[in-house]
Formats: sequence, C-alpha cells, structure tokens
Amino acid sequence: MAQLTGTGQVETFRKQCRHFSSARTGNPTDRQTRSTLRPVLKSSLLAIASGLSLLLSSWLTRPAHSAEQVIVNLGNFEIALAVDDLETYANTGEVRGGLKLYSRFLGETGMAELRQFLQRRFEVDPVVISQLLYSSLGEETLRRLGAVVRTDTRQNGFSAIRAAAILAANQPDGLSIIGWLRQYPSYSIRLNARQLLELRQQFSTQIDYRDAVVRAINEAAAAEALQSPLPTTVGLPDPGQPGPYGVDSRTLEFSRDRQTLLGDRVPRPFRVLLRLPRGLAQPAPVVVISHGLGSTPEAFAYLGDHFASHGFVAILPQHIGSDESRRTSALAGVLTSPVTPVEFVDRPLDITYVLDTLGELADADPELTGRMNLQRVAVLGHSFGGYTALALAGASLNTGDLFQQECARPQARLDVSLVLQCAASRLPPYTYTLRDPRVQAAIAVSPLTNPVFGPQGLGQIQVPVMLMSGSNDFIASAVPQQIHPFLWLTTPKKYLAVMVPSSHTFADNTPSSSSTLDTVSLLLSGPSPRLGQEYVRELSLAFLQTHLNNQPAYEAFLTAAYAASISEEPLDLRLVRSLSAEQLEQAFGGPPPIPFVPEVTAQLPGDRPGSVLEAIAQSGVLRAAVQPNSPPFGVVNSTGELSGYCVDLLNGLTQQLQAQLGRPIRLDLSTADVTKRFELVQTGAVQIECGPNTLRSDVEGVLFSAPFFLTGVQLLTDTNTASQFNPSGTLAGARIGVLRDTVTEQVIRQRYPAAQIVALRGAGARTVGFQALRSGAIDLFAGDGVLLLGEALQSSSSLSEAGYTLLPPEPLSCDPYAMLLSATDSAWRNTVNTFLTSQPARQVGDRWFTQDLRPYLFLTLDRCVAE
Repeated sequence: MAQLTGTGQVETFRKQCRHFSSARTGNPTDRQTRSTLRPVLKSSLLAIASGLSLLLSSWLTRPAHSAEQVIVNLGNFEIALAVDDLETYANTGEVRGGLKLYSRFLGETGMAELRQFLQRRFEVDPVVISQLLYSSLGEETLRRLGAVVRTDTRQNGFSAIRAAAILAANQPDGLSIIGWLRQYPSYSIRLNARQLLELRQQFSTQIDYRDAVVRAINEAAAAEALQSPLPTTVGLPDPGQPGPYGVDSRTLEFSRDRQTLLGDRVPRPFRVLLRLPRGLAQPAPVVVISHGLGSTPEAFAYLGDHFASHGFVAILPQHIGSDESRRTSALAGVLTSPVTPVEFVDRPLDITYVLDTLGELADADPELTGRMNLQRVAVLGHSFGGYTALALAGASLNTGDLFQQECARPQARLDVSLVLQCAASRLPPYTYTLRDPRVQAAIAVSPLTNPVFGPQGLGQIQVPVMLMSGSNDFIASAVPQQIHPFLWLTTPKKYLAVMVPSSHTFADNTPSSSSTLDTVSLLLSGPSPRLGQEYVRELSLAFLQTHLNNQPAYEAFLTAAYAASISEEPLDLRLVRSLSAEQLEQAFGGPPPIPFVPEVTAQLPGDRPGSVLEAIAQSGVLRAAVQPNSPPFGVVNSTGELSGYCVDLLNGLTQQLQAQLGRPIRLDLSTADVTKRFELVQTGAVQIECGPNTLRSDVEGVLFSAPFFLTGVQLLTDTNTASQFNPSGTLAGARIGVLRDTVTEQVIRQRYPAAQIVALRGAGARTVGFQALRSGAIDLFAGDGVLLLGEALQSSSSLSEAGYTLLPPEPLSCDPYAMLLSATDSAWRNTVNTFLTSQPARQVGDRWFTQDLRPYLFLTLDRCVAE
C-alpha cells in the first residue's frame, strides 16, 4: 500500500473493497403493517441517530449509513434511504425522497437529531485515524460495530467501515458523516436497527447506573460530612499551596537491559526525574509517580515539585514500552499505544529496579547521600500507572479463569480499558510477585483494575489506598474500574475521590500541541483539567502526610466535609471513606447492570467438560497437528517425519495423558496447513494443534491454551542495505512485505503508516516474501522474529552468513504463541495448561532453546518477565 494520504491509497482501498451487488428492498403496502411498525420505526430510527451519535462521540470515527442508500432492517421489514436525500437534508433542511415518508415516524425532534448527526465533522489527522483503526483496540471496536453495520452481502462491515473512515479523513474538508457515507465501499449499508437499539439501550442503562452511583456517592459524602463536620486545621500548612522547602531537580539515566533474539543484551535506557527537598535534617520519605500509557514523567512533574516542596523526594521514571515513544499525538497516546502483556509485569519491576539502583547511588553520590528514605515509599500512578501503583502495593495479577472469561465475553460497555487490560490475559498462568515491601501507601488515579486484578487481587492490599476517579471516564470507566473495586478493598484505610463530570486524562499535564488534541480534549479530560489537577495535588499531599510521613493531623483534610469545602464549578469533588453495594443498588432502584463482584460462570455456552479426555481414553489416541514449515516449531526432516519444538511438546503431553488416564496413549500426528489450522480444530479433525499461533480473541469455535512461547515482530533485510533503514523512524517510502490478515500486519501498519505495505497471502506467502527480499522487490520483510530467523537459517549456520540482518534488535511487539483447542471443552484446556506449566514442558523448552538450537535463543515467557 502507498502512503496514508494521496491517490495511491485511495485507489488501493477502492480496489480492495469493491461491492458485489446491490440489495433489493421491499415497501409494505398493508395499512395494518404500517400502523404496527410505526412505533418500532420511530424508536429504531431515533436509535440510529442518537445511538450512533453516542458511539461516535466515544470513537470519533464511528458513523454509519451508505454509499448510495442506507437499508434499515427491522426484521421482516426493510426501509431504504438514499444518501443523496440525506446529504440534501443535512445541507439545506429539505426533506425529499424516502425521507419525506419516514420523517413522520421520526417526528420533529427526531428529524432535528438526525440532521445534527449528519452534519457532524471532525478535525482529525488521517495518520492518527489509520493508527487508531489498525490498532488492536480499534479493530476490536470495529468488529463489534460491524455486526450492526453490514455490507451489501450482509457481511460484518469491519473492513468497509475502516476503509471509509481513512478515505474520508483524507478529504480536503476533513472527516464528515456525509464524506464517510460517500466513501463506504458498498452500494448499500445494511443497518440492523434492532441490534443498534439493543446496543443503545445497554449503553443507556450503563449511563443511568453510573448517574445513580454518583447520586449514591453524593448522599454518602453528605452523610459523612454531617457525622464529621469541617474540622479546625489551624497550624497546618494548606496542602494546596507550595511548601516551605526549596527543590533540587535532577535527571538520571538508567537502563534495564533486554535479551534479543540472538541471545545478545540490548541496552534499554530510560530517564528518571528526581525532585529533592533542600534543607531537611533527615532522609525524606519517597513518592514514586508512575505516568500513564503514552505519557511522560514530565506530564506529572507538577506533582513532583509540589511534594518535594513539602518534604518528600519525588521519583518520576519513564516506562519504556508504554511511554510517549508509542504515540504520535495525545489521541494516539490514549487510544492506540500498543500494550504488550509484558508491560503489566515490567512496569512494577521498573520501579523496583529504580528504587534498588537509587539505593546504590545514594552510597556513592554525595548529592544523594542521606536525602532519601527508601524504606518509606508511596506510589502514585495515573491510568496504567494507577495499575502499577496498586500492583506494587500488593494487588495480585489475575491470570485465572475469571480474567479469561471476562476477556472472552462479548463486551458492550463504555470502558475502553477492557481491550487494553486483556493484553495481560496472554501472560502464562504463573504467580507474579510484583509487590514491593518498601511501598507503604498507594494513590491510584483513574486506574485499570478490573479484570486485571479482580476482587481477589485487590483484596490482597493491606496498605492505605486512595482511588481517584472521573465520573464520565470512558477510557477506564469509573464504575467498573474504580467505584466497584473500592468495595473490594479490604484495607481499613481507604478513600474514594470522585470528580464530576471529569473524564480520564484530567491529572495528566501534557501540553496541548495539536488541533487533534484540542478537538477531543473535553472528551478525554472533562471540564477544567486545571481544577482536577489541583484536587489531585491537594488530596494526595494530605494522604502522603498522613500515611507516609506519620502526621495524622493531616487526616483532617481527608474528609467529605473538607472535599466539599474546596469543590468548585464546573468540577465537583466528592470524597468518601465508606460505600456499600446496598447503597448503590438502592440509588439505582434494583440490581446493577454490571455485577458488583464478577464471578466465574459454571460453564461456557456449548461447553462439554471432559469430552476430549473421554474420547482420548476410549480410543487410546491423541490426534494432533503441527505446522510443517515453521522452524523451529515444526519441520519435515530428511526421513520425511515431523520434528521440532511442537513435536517434542506434544510427545510430553502424551506421556502426561498416559499417567493421568492410566493407559497407553498413542500420538497420531498430522500436518496443519496454516490457512486451515483453525478449521482442523473447529471440525474435530484434531484435538490439538501446535504452531506459531499468535493468541487472539476473535476466532470462533477455538480455545487458545496458555502461551508456550513469546516472540515479536521484527524486520528482516539485506545486511548490505540495513544501514539505510532506521526502525525507530517512520520508514517513509520503504517497501515492507508482510503476511496479510496477521497480527504482524496490524503492528506494521500502525507503527509505519508512511511505509509502502506489500501484503502477501496464502500458504506459501512467507517463502514468496523471502524471494521478494532476495530479488529486491521489497526492502524489508516483516514477521515474527523467530520465524524469520528460522527460515533464514534453513541454508546457513548463522544470520550473518545468510546475508541478513534483523531490525530492530528488540522486537516491536510481544506476541505469545498458544496451542489451538476445541472450544467445546474447557477442561481439556485446563489439562493442556497444566502440562505447559509443568517441569517436563520447561525441560523441553530448555533443551531446544539452550542446547540443541542455540541460534534460536530468545526470551521464553518466564525469561521475558524477569531479569
């Protein structure tokens, strides 16, 4: 594909997305039918206008109608609206054609809403839109929307919606609803009005519940204020004003190295900002501030300066892998920064590493000696940093059945963080020790908590905790991510601060530098982020003085009455120490649409636990398949037999089954075509398939095992020309070959939107890609590093001998491989997962990746998450 802008991309999209045939529509003539459908039409068309407006408000590029006509499906009845008529109505207000008939179903108010919807226009960067829609978050959202907005042939409109949005964003006047309609690559758009109405009702119910929860918190805060009126705080410094100490600022460079595909160590440098109070007679307690996804330490320096002026050392580390280097704008930073599962482990380990290293530096650096008490530490974090703070405080990472269930369940929630959190579901089911015993208090602002921790994980925290929330947050929605989790906390010293109607980024002081941010700033931050930052600064300092600096008098500032006294328009502040499920249910008037405590369902739909094991026990055979052209996982050796890492794993699994079932089991091994591997499992032809299957959530009829290997996207190029390409740059104009419809394609399109993408399809696409690279038809070939290396080494003993170079040394992504299993038996997955975490399975991995195949050295999962 050519660059994101220009005629090349436009023509490519049009060729890829040609429509096939237009759909016929019917017109009911029976008067009784019209009378019966009148209220349905009115509510459904209003749902289309207002429901899509709601979806669009959350996603900027989520309108829905057609290229020539919009066909609205109402079950047995369809209505057609011409795009020309819609455009005329949007521009002039003239009602003509089909709209003239259907305007009477909408009424005056409904028609006004429809016109307002059709006139929507957005100032957005086409590059940002492309990155957003090619991100895992964007694709997940588009697939759900595509179930409602379909093509002529009634297929999911996922690809067509994305193509139209990118093309429309490239128009001179920017992205508009009518422009999007004109670019939709199908003669008709089919809207399922009933599904859309159901979706709108689900969202509306959640909004109603959120509003009821806010009312309950208001009532609880008022009751607490009556019980504990505004106290006298004479003699205490105002926590909102600068403190008495001067502040020294330093920037340090640290590095936590990583192991590469070839076993080398690559520096992983990151910066750490320090804010140190001057003039203290004793070492100061320490506050670590963890920034959010796509942000920077500098965005929270205002907090570091404030804390240091009151006698705390502030440490602000850069989190490589989830910082500003993963974004091109504020919008992309919040919504499109790729999250690999390792980040959920790396972030807390970053902070532990920083504390350890500072302890060593304090002994050698006279400017640091005696100034930090590294045994009294608190962590404050925002968003992903809020997760980090809670993990360090003792919350345990949830990788069990509840997490897998929540991530597999179709979601219709105003909570973008679910997609981000579910990256952690790809971690192996180990016990991760992330708590740092030096951390004695935690403040989490708009944190991600559910399902990444869940009730059991958060219940492990025993130190004081303050949760802060924006009531209108749709990135990490207040109710499921902060308010319900507040109920799960068992520590007696807990606080919940809610800012109404704030959103997600209010605490982040990243300066506005683009029109894109200006357009969506209200949506992302809510009104008056300056006031929100003042609340965070004031409440956080009072919390730190009380629970870290042993000054209990400051608890006078941690009351509902005090919060009410500093609350200002347009951002109300409420603080509570106690809240119950009964209070929330009473305010809503019934059971909540989101469970207070999520539970593991007894059985998945269609699940027949034990059916696979029963079949294996009866037949004495384990039917398995391996991909034969995927070294080191599967190859056909000189005798024509399958061999490789997967073959050895399956042999080990067979031995485990023999011991478990108490009878001999034979492994019946066959080859799996990469294009039909899912079908083999879905049809029951095999009971397990092993190969380089990147763990996904969008394949029906298949369960993925726990990950058994970790790799990442890299770029293979000719060693003689490798110096011409900087993978840290844009790679503008570079010809990059990639296998179509893969995770690799998604990563490359998002990371290098200005490159020329050459998409390859078919079982032999990888071989074709190597041929294209050798002939000079492409400059780089993208793929999972271990597979690129394996293919390159088929005829050479080393990568350099083969004449290739892998770029960059550290992969661009973190992609777990898992085995494919039947979706009809969850017990079979548990059996396989038990084996994959067993000592015999680890021994197979050690044999392949530390002895027999040293050129393939790479980070296996347990090495990926620990130094």
